Amino acid sequence: MTEKKYKKTITKILKIRDKILKKTISLPKTNFVYSFLIPEIILMNLEIENLIFKKNYDPTGDTIKILENLDYKIGIIKKNNIHSDKKKIEKQNFIKEKSHQELFQKLWTNYTFKEYVSDRIGRYRKRIKINNLKKLIKGKSIIDFGCGHGNFLVAAAMEGCSFGYGIDYGKESINFSNKVKNKLKLGNKLKFKIGSVYSTKLKSNSFDIAIQNGVFHHLDTPTKAYKELYRVLKKKGYAWFYTDGGGGIRDIIGDMSQNILKNININFKINKIRSLNLSYSKQYHMSDNTNAKYEHYDYKTYINFLKKLGFHNFIQLNGGMDTDFDKPFRKDKYFELKFGSGDLRILCQKK
Repeated sequence: MTEKKYKKTITKILKIRDKILKKTISLPKTNFVYSFLIPEIILMNLEIENLIFKKNYDPTGDTIKILENLDYKIGIIKKNNIHSDKKKIEKQNFIKEKSHQELFQKLWTNYTFKEYVSDRIGRYRKRIKINNLKKLIKGKSIIDFGCGHGNFLVAAAMEGCSFGYGIDYGKESINFSNKVKNKLKLGNKLKFKIGSVYSTKLKSNSFDIAIQNGVFHHLDTPTKAYKELYRVLKKKGYAWFYTDGGGGIRDIIGDMSQNILKNININFKINKIRSLNLSYSKQYHMSDNTNAKYEHYDYKTYINFLKKLGFHNFIQLNGGMDTDFDKPFRKDKYFELKFGSGDLRILCQKK
C-alpha cells in the first residue's frame, strides 16, 4: 500500500470514528444503553480482530462497514432508551494510573492455575526459546518492573535464572504471584513485592537483566520509571522492553472503545463482558482493549528515546504467538494499515 493510499484510508476511518465519538457523548448513562452498547463494542473488536489477522488482506472496506454499523446501532439504542426505566449507571472517572491499577488486578488474578501455567507461563517460555535468550538469562538476576501476576519471572525461573525480583503496585497481583511461586516450589528463586516502579528503593547497578513488559505505556510519567529501571540495572546489563507501537486500525478501534467507555463503572463493564461467556483469555483481551489507555510509539522514536537514556545494541524480538504483530516477523503487505508500528519488543544493553 502506498503512503498516499494509507493516509487516505486512515483519514476515512478516523472521520467515522469521530462521528461515533461525538454521538456517544450525548448518550444517556443508563443501564439500558450500556447493557446493549458494551456487547456491540466487544463484537466490533472481535470482528476487527478477525479482519486484521487475515494475511495480505485489505480490511478497509469491511472496517468502514463495521464502524458504520456501530454508528447505526448507537442510534437505535439511544432511540429505544425511552422504553427503559432510565436507571442510571454508576459513573467512575478514568484516572489513568489509578484506573489501571484497579483494572489489572481484576484481570491478572482471575486465571485458574491451569490457565496460568499453559497460557501465561507457556507463552513466555516460548518467547525465551524462539529468541534464543536462555543462555542470556541462565544464572542471572532479573528484575521485572510491573510484574503483574508474575508470569514472565516464573518463566525465567523455569528457564534457569538465579533470582527474580518482581515489583508491582497491585496488592492482589502480588498475592497471586506469591501463591503461584509457592505452588510451583520456586520460593527460593523468586521474590514478589508491592512497590512503585518510580522508586524501588533497591541498590543501583544490582541486577543483570531488567524487564518492562507492557507496563510503562500505561503510566503518567513513563520516563521516570525508565530512569529507575536504568539505575538498578548493572553496567552492560540487558533490558527487555515491550511497548505498544500502534498507529493502525487495531489501535484506532481500541482507543475509540476505551474513550467511549472510560467513565463507566469498571465493575459494570467487566461483568457485562464476562456475561458474554468468552474464553478467559479473550475476556482478558477484550477487557484490556476497552478499558486500558495506551501510549503509542513508532520504532524510530522509541529507539531514540532509549538511546538518550543510555541504552544501545538494540535487537527487535519476536512475540511468537499468532496474535502478536511484530513487524520483522509478520509478512503482510497491509501491516502498517492494520498495526501501525506493531508490537515493539526490544532487547538492548546498558552502556
